[in-house]
Amino acid sequence: MYRWFQGAGRCGGGWRILPLLAAVLLVASAVVLLSGCAARVPKIPAAVPVTPAEEDRREALLADARYGVENVPPGFPPQRAASFRVAAEGVRALKQERSQEAEDRLERALTLDPRNPFGYFYLAEIRLRDGAFLQALVFLNQAELLFQGHPYWLSEVYTNRGRCHEGLGSMEEALDAYTRALEYNPWNETAREGLARVRAPVG
Repeated sequence: MYRWFQGAGRCGGGWRILPLLAAVLLVASAVVLLSGCAARVPKIPAAVPVTPAEEDRREALLADARYGVENVPPGFPPQRAASFRVAAEGVRALKQERSQEAEDRLERALTLDPRNPFGYFYLAEIRLRDGAFLQALVFLNQAELLFQGHPYWLSEVYTNRGRCHEGLGSMEEALDAYTRALEYNPWNETAREGLARVRAPVG
């Protein structure tokens, strides 16, 4: 092989073959590597079948999730609709980390309609982020009362209640809260992760 390369160099035209040969060898190596990797890719398991009742429940939860400050239900009284719109401004501010503006808008929403559950729910979120867990729990208690009949949102309330109790070091209360969250919404991954955390052995 070495003598062939020497001969190719003396002929002049042989050097033009070298880039092509290198490309062929590179492609061949890539094929070998890819075939080895492909053998290690796990098979995707078939979807776990669900019963019609479970599917109906999941659809109901998805429909309930669409009930929110961004989607004012038709037929709302003007004052309540205005409260939802102002709360939506607060939620957008919160997502952009403008906490003070978010708090101002959410409090304004509650002056327009003290029975707007989202005002309390997102004020609790602000307090939770600040580490004011006891204040967050007060807001969550009010949100729970006003979210009756909305299982998706009750699951979210109990999830945040679990986070508060974790922050306070009250692991039994956190466990109870995450368990309740999953009773309302078995597909709540945040609650499931929280439950696994508080069940994990310490140390």
